[in-house]
Amino acid sequence: MALVRRVDIVGPPAPESRPVGVARVPAAAAPAQTVPPPGGADAPPSSIQGALPAWASNAEAAAVASKGASIGTVGFGFLLLAVGGAAAYLLQRYGTHALPFKIGNQTSAYAGIVVFAGAVERFLEPFAHWLPGAKTRNEYEAAVAALTNGHPGVTLGAVATAKAKLDRAQANRTVLLWALATMVAAAASGASGFYLLHMIAASDWAGGIPLWVDALVTGLVVGTGTKPLHDLITRAQDSRS
Repeated sequence: MALVRRVDIVGPPAPESRPVGVARVPAAAAPAQTVPPPGGADAPPSSIQGALPAWASNAEAAAVASKGASIGTVGFGFLLLAVGGAAAYLLQRYGTHALPFKIGNQTSAYAGIVVFAGAVERFLEPFAHWLPGAKTRNEYEAAVAALTNGHPGVTLGAVATAKAKLDRAQANRTVLLWALATMVAAAASGASGFYLLHMIAASDWAGGIPLWVDALVTGLVVGTGTKPLHDLITRAQDSRS
């Protein structure tokens, strides 16, 4: 739910100061002038303008339901996962033929996963600005600025609508980043032999796991990012102490 409050955007109203013991004489009313709304670069996006009800200018809060990631984005994300799994299979079968890493203990495997996830995040960082979210963020900030400046064509409802669009764009961005990280990590796992299940599993059943499946599982773990892995390691260390 995209909830916006007027006080969060324009701030609380300034208290009116009245001099003590001084009579206030109203000044002569100046002739009313019609100020046209700003145009050009200062104009709000056309998508947030429209006919406004009489009560809209006095509203103190507005909320618009936010939607999650679109079906198309989720489907494209799973397609990227399939590409990563296929790349791991081809690299393992016809490419590097990398053998699984050997580790001393399971803690070393978790530490290696954290380093692996951090490397994938840094690799994808230069491409992040091409993902969805920049345009909708600009529209939301333009709506907030227009409301703060008192634009007659922008209300809290329009700002809430822009924020709901931004929330969905951020959800699409999160899904795409996860899918891209999983694809890259799965391919890198198949090329290097960094197979998580083979590193932490017992030798009597690890041999039955196809390496490309292990690479895809490793990619899924790495695709979650470094924070969940760091929290998992911290909890494991706390439970031992």
